[in-house]
Amino acid sequence: MRVGLLGGSFNPPHAGHVHISKVALSSLKLDAVWWLVTPQNPLKEKNRTLPLRERVALSREIMDHPKILVTDIEKEFNSPYTYETILRLKRRYTNTKFVWITGHDNALTLHQWNEWQALLDQICMAHIVRRPAVSLVQRCPLRMLSSQKHIITSRGGRLSLDSRTTYWLLQKKMVNISSTKIRHDS
Repeated sequence: MRVGLLGGSFNPPHAGHVHISKVALSSLKLDAVWWLVTPQNPLKEKNRTLPLRERVALSREIMDHPKILVTDIEKEFNSPYTYETILRLKRRYTNTKFVWITGHDNALTLHQWNEWQALLDQICMAHIVRRPAVSLVQRCPLRMLSSQKHIITSRGGRLSLDSRTTYWLLQKKMVNISSTKIRHDS
């Protein structure tokens, strides 16, 4: 199995989450994408996050694809850190190749995540970015890590999902929306 993981607060979930999930599913020839709705992102304010149950329900309401699964498995794992979640998923699903999916915004802040370099030892990354993103990709702190292999592509395909590999999937069409903007506007 080849499974993409889209982790986040989904506070609230939106069309951008759906879009990058579908892009990753088709571009990387994945068998499934799992949304990992986190109980609490350690980099975000706790008092501004909707309850987990509500975010999961909202996520399931907007998801319209049979190969994209909404889950709150991080609650079971009792850890807010992606690195720990990946270790547990890999132990539980030993015959599955995982890839961590994000938009460009998370690529720019990945170096702030707990155990981020150890995370890169465990899982492949795929960042869905819009053109003209090449200059942004080149300035991204993640790109400065010499042990990471970076591949910029607009084609995708059945690419290997090896750890220490980051794919920059260039897209012509992107959905310009964020959960932060939605919360600010409401």
